[in-house]
Amino acid sequence: MKKLFICLLFMLQVPVLFVTAQEAYKGQIYVARQRFSLVENQLQVEMDINYEALRLPSNESLTLIPMLRTPAYSLSLPSVLINGAEMHKVYNREKNMSEKKSRDLVSPSVVIRDDKKNARFFTYKVSVPYRDWMEESVLFLRVEECACNGKQAAVYEDKISDRITIPQGIAPRIAPGVDSRYLSLVNIVAPIEESSKVYYLRGTFPFEISNDLKKNALKKQHYEIYYRLRDLISAVQSQAGNELSYVHITGYGAPIGNHRANEREASVRALALKDYLREFRVSGKAPLEVNWIPEDWDSIASLVKRTDMMFREAVLDVIGSVDITQGRERMLIQLADGVPYRYLRDRVFPQVPRVNYEIAYTRASMNIEDGRRMLVAGSGSLTVTELFAVANSYPRGSTEYNDMLDLSARLFPNNAEANINAAAIALAKKDTQRARRYLEQFSANPAAFNNLGVLYMLEGNRDKAEVYLQMAATNGVEEARRALVQLKNGL
Repeated sequence: MKKLFICLLFMLQVPVLFVTAQEAYKGQIYVARQRFSLVENQLQVEMDINYEALRLPSNESLTLIPMLRTPAYSLSLPSVLINGAEMHKVYNREKNMSEKKSRDLVSPSVVIRDDKKNARFFTYKVSVPYRDWMEESVLFLRVEECACNGKQAAVYEDKISDRITIPQGIAPRIAPGVDSRYLSLVNIVAPIEESSKVYYLRGTFPFEISNDLKKNALKKQHYEIYYRLRDLISAVQSQAGNELSYVHITGYGAPIGNHRANEREASVRALALKDYLREFRVSGKAPLEVNWIPEDWDSIASLVKRTDMMFREAVLDVIGSVDITQGRERMLIQLADGVPYRYLRDRVFPQVPRVNYEIAYTRASMNIEDGRRMLVAGSGSLTVTELFAVANSYPRGSTEYNDMLDLSARLFPNNAEANINAAAIALAKKDTQRARRYLEQFSANPAAFNNLGVLYMLEGNRDKAEVYLQMAATNGVEEARRALVQLKNGL
C-alpha cells in the first residue's frame, strides 16, 4: 500500500536558494535534497520542490509525477496537481458534483492551489514497496500540462537524479574528498548558546525625498516606504515562532535651504509617516518609532572622504569645525567661489537621502526539520547554534554535514566556533590553505589548538603540530590525544 505525506509551507514570498537543485519544466521548477532510504522493505523517497519561478496562468494546471525508471522497469509515484486560482475553483466544483453522483473521481494524491502571495514550495515524501530493480533506477520528474482553454497539452520529463542511492546498513556515508583518518583527528566545537533571543533585521533603502510637503506628495512617499517595510516584516512573521518586538525607522535628508526650516519639515515628515504606518498597522501591536534627520552631515563627510573633489580637505575642515547653526552651509557656498559646493549639491547630496530600518523580533526554539526547511527556503535568520544542530542531524563527514558547517562560517565570519568547525572540514579534505584562512583570526583561542595542530601535521611542521596538540590534549580534547599518537607513528 502506498503511503504519501507531503508537507506544504505556506508563507509570504522570500528569496529561495537551492545550492544543488535540479531544474525541471523549462527551468521553472527546482528539485533539491533528494533522499532515499529503505525501512522495513519500503523505499522512502523525499525531495524539496520549489516552484517560485513557475508562470502558471490562473485558468490552467500542471500535474507533477515523480518516476523511477530503468530500461526494463518503471514506476510512477503519487502525483501532485498544481491548480491556478480559477482552475482550482473548477476542480472543486467537478469534484463536488462527482461525489454527489457517487462516482469515483480519478484525482491526484495532493492538490495545491497556486497562490503567488505564499511561498511556492513543498516537501514531497512517499513510501512504496521496495523492489530490487529500484537500486539501479533513475529519478525523473514528469510534468503534464492541462489540455484546457483550447491549448494542446504538452508533457515534459526531466532527469532529477542519475541513479538513486539507497544507504546500505547504518554506516554513515562520507563525502568524496574527505579523508576518514583526518576526519577522526579534527575536533568539532559546539557553539555557545546565544544569550539573547532577540534577533534583528537591519538595512537601508535609497529614497528620493521630495520637497513637496503637500498631502498627495507625502502619501506617495509614505506608500513606497510602507510597501517595502510590509514585505520585510511579512517575511519575518511568516517564519514559524517569530514574534515582532518593535520597528524603528529613521529617515535621512540632505541640506536643502534653511536649516531651521528643514528641522520643522523633518518633524512634519516623521509624524505624518508614523501616522500613515500606524493607520495601515505595518507593525501590528509592536511598538513603532519613526525619526527623521533633516541634514545628515556625517554621511556627507564620509562620502566626501571617498572622492577626489577639489578643495576636499577644506570642505572637510568646514564640516568638522563649523556648527550647522553657525552657517556651515553658507561658508561652503562661499568657499572657492562655490565650486566645491556645486560638486556637493550635484554629486554628494543626492546620495544621502535614505531610510534605515531596524526590525526586532523574538523566535521560539526551532526543531531540526524547521531548520532544514528554512535553509531550503533561503532564509538567513538561522542562528549559529541552529545551523550546528542541523549539521549534526546528518552523518559526520557527509556532504550535508560538511556544507552546513562551511555555510555557518560564511554566514558568521566572526564566530570562533563556526570558523574552527569549517576549518575541521577543510582539514579532513586536506585543504590546508582554506583551513588556515578559517583559523588565522582564532589562533589564540584554545578551542582552535587541536585543529591548528592537525594543520601543522598536514603542512609537515611536526614541532609546531606537537606543541598545539599537547595544549589541546591538556584541555581534554580526545582527538588531540589520538593525533599525538599518529604523529609519533609518523602520520
